[in-house]
Amino acid sequence: MKYNTEIIKTICQLSEPEIYELLRWHTRQPMQIQVEAQKLASDLFFQYRGKYPGEKNEVRYSVFILALKKMKHFNRVLSKKNPDPSLRKIRKITHMKMDRFLAREKAEEKRNKPAKKKEKLLEYWNEIQMLREKGYSFRMIAKFLKTHRNFAISWAYIAKIWKELEN
Repeated sequence: MKYNTEIIKTICQLSEPEIYELLRWHTRQPMQIQVEAQKLASDLFFQYRGKYPGEKNEVRYSVFILALKKMKHFNRVLSKKNPDPSLRKIRKITHMKMDRFLAREKAEEKRNKPAKKKEKLLEYWNEIQMLREKGYSFRMIAKFLKTHRNFAISWAYIAKIWKELEN
């Protein structure tokens, strides 16, 4: 399978030897740091996937390398034995922390989109409750909503929301 390496070079802005060095650095890190790198990469993925919709594999690899680059730099800045860090170093660390925070926030926003079907279903909730009181099954309620409200929804989803709200 052919991969578009130009995307990797564009996102990472690193040469191949630099990428290989980052991968070696990654393997020498404790598992906790490796997991943190994966988390940062998944957060960054949501920022870049829209720019390259057809090349998800290249983007995933690129943002992983980018996450390693940021983490290695962050690690290097923190590990310097300078008891009185300069204001510029503190500013760099703060910007890096802000970038990580913003990447996580953007990823979290995308994960927590409100469910459109659920909102629509809740508009009819009083009606659903009345139908359940009359003995209608969830399958019959789904058919009723499709026929009379022009709202196609799975009976299993109605049952799931029912259990969430009524129990």
